[in-house]
Amino acid sequence: MNKLKVYEQILAKLEEGVHVVNEDGKTVIYNKAMAEIEGMKAEDVIEENLLHVLPALGYESTHMEVLKKGKPIKSKYQEYISKQGKKIVAVNSTYPIMEKGRIVGSFEISKDITYMRKMSEKMLELYSEVVDSKKGSFSFNDILGNSKEIIDIIEQCKQVAVTSSNVLIVGDSGTGKEMFAQSIHNASLRRDKPIVAENCAAIPENLLESILFGTTKGSFTGAENKEGLLKQVDGGTLILDEINSMPMSLQSKILRVLETKRYRPIGSNVENHVDVRIIAITNKDPIELVKEGKMREDLFYRLSVINIRIPNLQERKGDIEFFTDYYIKYYEEVLNKKLKGVSSELLRFFKKYEWPGKKSISPFLSCKLGILILMTLSR
Repeated sequence: MNKLKVYEQILAKLEEGVHVVNEDGKTVIYNKAMAEIEGMKAEDVIEENLLHVLPALGYESTHMEVLKKGKPIKSKYQEYISKQGKKIVAVNSTYPIMEKGRIVGSFEISKDITYMRKMSEKMLELYSEVVDSKKGSFSFNDILGNSKEIIDIIEQCKQVAVTSSNVLIVGDSGTGKEMFAQSIHNASLRRDKPIVAENCAAIPENLLESILFGTTKGSFTGAENKEGLLKQVDGGTLILDEINSMPMSLQSKILRVLETKRYRPIGSNVENHVDVRIIAITNKDPIELVKEGKMREDLFYRLSVINIRIPNLQERKGDIEFFTDYYIKYYEEVLNKKLKGVSSELLRFFKKYEWPGKKSISPFLSCKLGILILMTLSR
C-alpha cells in the first residue's frame, strides 16, 4: 500500500480544511475542504507565502503565531477576508510541526462556521422581533375599502380570529395578506402574546429549519443551544409567508407540530410541547401547488380548515373610488395643498383598467401618487 496515496485520499475526503505551511510560511499542503472554505484553488496557494495569499489576515494569522512561538492554538474563532474578497468565518486549531526540536512548519485544521454565524445573526434578529413586537402592526381598522368583497372578508377574518384554528391565507401579491394575518392575531385571545412573520422563500432550507425548530449544541459543527421561533412565540402566532417555498421535508415537520403540538430541536432527543397558532400565506393556488408537488396534501387540508382568499383589485373595483378619495385627502394633508379631484372619465378609466402586478393594490397606489403630484404641480 502506498501510504502517500492513502494520505492524499484521506485529505481529499476530510470535511475539515487542512492547511500546512513550512517554516517560511509557504503552503505545502492545502486540501479540497480548505479550498472550498477560503474560496481559492490549491494551485494558486501551493508554494505561495501565507501573507501573499491572505494579506488581510497578516500577522494575526494563527500560522504565523505558531511558527513564531511554537505553541499550539486550539479552537480559535477567526473572521478574515480572502484575496478574492470572500469573507471567511471559521474555528481554527493550529499546531507546530517539530523536527529535532526545531519548528519546521505548522498545520491548521479549519471548521467553516459561516452558516452558523449567519444562523446566529438571523436568530438574534428574529428574537429581537419577538421581544419588540408583542403585538402585530396592523388591525382590521387599518384595512382600507368599503366594497362588499372586502367587508365580507374582514367579517370572515373577525370570526376566524376568535377561534383557535390555524389559517391558510391565499391571494395575489400586494393584496395585503400579512396585514390580514396580523389583524387576525390582534383580534384573537393571543393578542398579548408574541407574533412573528417569517418568509420561507427568503431563507435557505437548512437555515430555515434551524430558525424554526432551534438547535442543540454539538448537533453539527459549531452548533449551540439556540431556541427556535416555535419556542419563542409559544402561546402566540407564527406567520409562515410563501409556505409553498418551504421544502417538502420541512413541511412534514410543520404538519407534525400542527397534529401533535410537539417538536424536537435539531440534534435533540427530547420533544417539547408548544402552543402556537400558525397562519400560512401563499400567493399561489394551493390546489395547483398540491398537484405540482410543491405542497403536501395533508398539510394543505390541515391548514385549510379555515381558508381565506383575499380579493385582488380587479375583483373589488368598488373600492377604486374609495381609494381615490382617500388618497386625495391624504396627500392634501401631506403636501398642504388643495388638490383637484379626478374627473368621472379618469375614474371610469381606473375601473376598467387591467392593473398590472397581479392586479394588486400597490400599482394602483403608486400610479395614484404620481397623478396627484402632477395635479399639484399643474395648479
